[in-house]
Amino acid sequence: MEKSLERINTINAEITALKSLLTDTDYKALKHADGVMSAEEYEPIRLQREEWRDKINALETELAAATQEFDAEMAKVVATQVKEG
Repeated sequence: MEKSLERINTINAEITALKSLLTDTDYKALKHADGVMSAEEYEPIRLQREEWRDKINALETELAAATQEFDAEMAKVVATQVKEG
């Protein structure tokens, strides 16, 4: 159970870090949208941001599975405690 919780925390930390990277490059996306940065200049940034979003989506799927696993483990613990009264 502790291992599941640790995994959940690790995934959440990874998601937070990736979202921070996206936030840190938002200004470049805005510069491109405003026409200040050319498509050629923006392309490597766009690709990197796409990679980060894909990784976030994969981690969120993994997080859902890890959370479901943790919840199942917790339910077993609670059921055992109720039986033991």
